[in-house]
Amino acid sequence: MNSLVLFTKCLIIAEVISAIAAFATWKKWRGNYINWFPFYLSALILLEFLNYMFNYYHQKEIVSLVYQTSITIEILFVSYFFYKTLSLQKRSITIYGVIAFVIALLLEKTLLKNSSYYFQSLSYTIGTLFILIYLILFFTELVRSKNIFTFNKLTTFWVGLGMLIFYLGTFPFYGLYNELAKNLNLFMPVAWVATFLNYCMYLLFTIGFIWGKPH
Repeated sequence: MNSLVLFTKCLIIAEVISAIAAFATWKKWRGNYINWFPFYLSALILLEFLNYMFNYYHQKEIVSLVYQTSITIEILFVSYFFYKTLSLQKRSITIYGVIAFVIALLLEKTLLKNSSYYFQSLSYTIGTLFILIYLILFFTELVRSKNIFTFNKLTTFWVGLGMLIFYLGTFPFYGLYNELAKNLNLFMPVAWVATFLNYCMYLLFTIGFIWGKPH
């Protein structure tokens, strides 16, 4: 098995550890929107297993559908997370982000449905772009808040830091995925970095669940 493929498949271990940490500390999140996080992670893990299964049986169309479902859940949940995290004045940006993502997704399903492109970069890029905007707003508010001196004790800080590292670091990779895939000498090292950043994100999620407390 290709070492990159193995490294990518083992990512599910980091996801499972993060989900276990979230469920183990679930009592801390009762009455808080973070209590949905372990269920979100569980959904991603389930879809990952389905992806492996259908890929094993060479059901490429179903694999593509499962992968797109995973991305859709990811973008929508992260938007929900920041809708609840940001101040009331900033929450509308998450609604605009969801609308833009859904429009891009529909365009891909209609105008680009016969495209030979492997990865649907348009909707993911737009979704990620808005997530980066949410993150800028979140950290700006955090710096200006009374929590600036105890930020390392907030679960939202660790979750936001993990997302910032991953989405900012992989934004060019996934945005240019279809073009990069044409040159494996360039694609492979960047894919290694993108997968490593994914590990970092789930590690920081785990730290946040164990170490942090509600916002």
